Amino acid sequence: MEPLRVLELYSGVGGMHHALRESCIPAEVVAAVDVNTVANEVYKYNFPHTQLLAKTIEGITLEEFDRLSFDMILMSPPCQPFTRDLLIQTIENCGFQYQEFLLSPTSLGIPNSRLRYFLIAKLQSEPLPFQAPGTDAVPQN
Repeated sequence: MEPLRVLELYSGVGGMHHALRESCIPAEVVAAVDVNTVANEVYKYNFPHTQLLAKTIEGITLEEFDRLSFDMILMSPPCQPFTRDLLIQTIENCGFQYQEFLLSPTSLGIPNSRLRYFLIAKLQSEPLPFQAPGTDAVPQN
């Protein structure tokens, strides 16, 4: 199986990249996108071999998206309630099925009890092959 090609949006310092690496899922982050210059400096230090695009996601052209040829998008948007509503509308309009989860990092061995929001999406023509880790996963859809 070929590694997944991953695009990381709102990459910040690379938390989602690190989580992906720790998951042991065969994947390569082909590019990371964030406009925050301080976060980008930390990201470059953490992941020096990943292409980093210092721009807003609205500034990415369709040609750039096509060139990256990614299979999956990871993101950690800054304003989750607003972003979630817009994301759900877009996902549904594009013909994807999705599953939302609220997970506590403590279920993954991380000493932080603040719930985190995760969303996994796949084209409706194929079943979701994912299962949330931990016993306190709460499906939201």
